[in-house]
Amino acid sequence: MHKVLFILMPDYRDEEFTVPYNMMIQANFHVDVTGVKPGVAEDSRGHKHTPNLQLENLTHKDLEAYDALVIPGGPGSKEYLWKNEKVLDSIKYFHNNKKLVAAICYAVVPVVKTGILKNKIATVFPTREARDILEEYGVKFSKDGCVVLSEERIITAQGPRFAEEFGKEIINFLKN
Repeated sequence: MHKVLFILMPDYRDEEFTVPYNMMIQANFHVDVTGVKPGVAEDSRGHKHTPNLQLENLTHKDLEAYDALVIPGGPGSKEYLWKNEKVLDSIKYFHNNKKLVAAICYAVVPVVKTGILKNKIATVFPTREARDILEEYGVKFSKDGCVVLSEERIITAQGPRFAEEFGKEIINFLKN
């Protein structure tokens, strides 16, 4: 059984979390959700989800159990993910241990900031600010809705319109 860890923050984008989350539950994956802040996470439209773990309490030993890290984006990404050392460390841990890192929308930015996408292609919610960050870190922006870098074990997606494709790519990657 595949084990997947989602990172959830306040002000996330509902579709970017619930669509892939439900798809992975339906695929019989074991799914845990870790919060960047204690308590209930509320999305940008008022939906709520209570993470069953807290990121600040997880060690590398805890992360060993998972096959993939999935990071939904949304308006809260800039405040809660982009400069969060625990998020950046978790991304690096998964990547360095040859585990899948998948991020959508503005959650792609912390993946970029770790340096693991340097001289690679990725997509992100295509605002000028996000595209400038990709350029600053030597990442080529793709207009594709979802980009899968199989050898690097990294999946990036643009935003809520691509949540289902994002979920399918994660499942396909883990099953193959």
